[in-house]
Amino acid sequence: MKGKGKGRFTKGLRDVLFKLRTEGTSPEKQAGAVVVGVLIGCSPFYGFHLLLCILLARLFRLNPALTYLAAHISVPGLWPLLVLAELETGRRLRGESYVQIQFSEIRHLGLRQVGGDLLLGSAVIGVALALALGYLTFRAAKRRQLRPEIEGLIEGAAAAYLDSGMLHWELVRGKLRHDPLYFNLLQRGFLPATGRLLDLGCGRGIVFALLLAARERADRGTYPQSWAPPPRLSFHGIEGRAKTAEVARRALAGAAEIETADLRTVELPAAEAVLLLDVLHYLPAGDQEALLAKAAAAVAPGGVLLLREADADAGWRFTAVRVQERFSSLLRRGWRQRFHYRGAAEWEGILRSLGLAVEPHPMGMGTPYANVLLAARRAP
Repeated sequence: MKGKGKGRFTKGLRDVLFKLRTEGTSPEKQAGAVVVGVLIGCSPFYGFHLLLCILLARLFRLNPALTYLAAHISVPGLWPLLVLAELETGRRLRGESYVQIQFSEIRHLGLRQVGGDLLLGSAVIGVALALALGYLTFRAAKRRQLRPEIEGLIEGAAAAYLDSGMLHWELVRGKLRHDPLYFNLLQRGFLPATGRLLDLGCGRGIVFALLLAARERADRGTYPQSWAPPPRLSFHGIEGRAKTAEVARRALAGAAEIETADLRTVELPAAEAVLLLDVLHYLPAGDQEALLAKAAAAVAPGGVLLLREADADAGWRFTAVRVQERFSSLLRRGWRQRFHYRGAAEWEGILRSLGLAVEPHPMGMGTPYANVLLAARRAP
């Protein structure tokens, strides 16, 4: 019974967090939440801001979390300045000024007069700040807004990870939203239509989840007609981290075979498409070449090996990659993690030496990173 109670509590908490993250996310609703939150934050109804945020967000169907976050415009460090500005504004609107009053005289003004000045000033400053920040929020949200069909694919793929926890759901959504690789795989037809897709270092299986979501939408007639049709591949992923592999198994629910193994020693099955996405730079040079040779040998005739790595010859954009990778390794407590990068030309040369025809494709668009995708094909 205790386990069932804990499970219900966890599911209930997850549902609440999910609602907070997905409710009222249109540009108009986000701007509305900021406007209402800033108005509340500027108001003198201290101690009631949270309650007001919840009530007004519910009334106008806004995101309560964003509304309350916007109300924090009156944070402790800014609050004294905000109150002084509101008092002065209210008094000046009545043709007077607090600047001309000695501090010792303020207590003789009376609570009604000071309260009236504060209420009037907070209304004026609150409206001005709310409209300005609401407009900026609307513009920023509009720029971030993706096409509805892309949003649908992201949400469809990420939904599979909800049972593994909100963190995994958030990570998958963020990866699909901000990494151009995934939708390029779909839009530009890099993958064959049928056969086996072998993902080496598959992580949470995001590629598989996206392809499954694409198939589902294609079957419903909501898949973009201008894109290449979603491939009907079988999925085989190999991941060295046991916990991450388990997340992939749980999310994909039998739609993919996920194997936990070391890529350097595991036997690779033949496949029409082999993925090596952001994997090799974690390995020493010798292991990189050995794994590439093994992966190339697994590519079936007419198949493709897709390698995504950073281009070490790309100047400051490569520096951005190194900084991001080091920061990520520190978050994972990989204090001693070493990286071995190569230039795109060197990667291309290795692949050609393995008998593959290579086409390089820049894959850092919309990001500061110097990523390149090498499509290495084996002749039929």
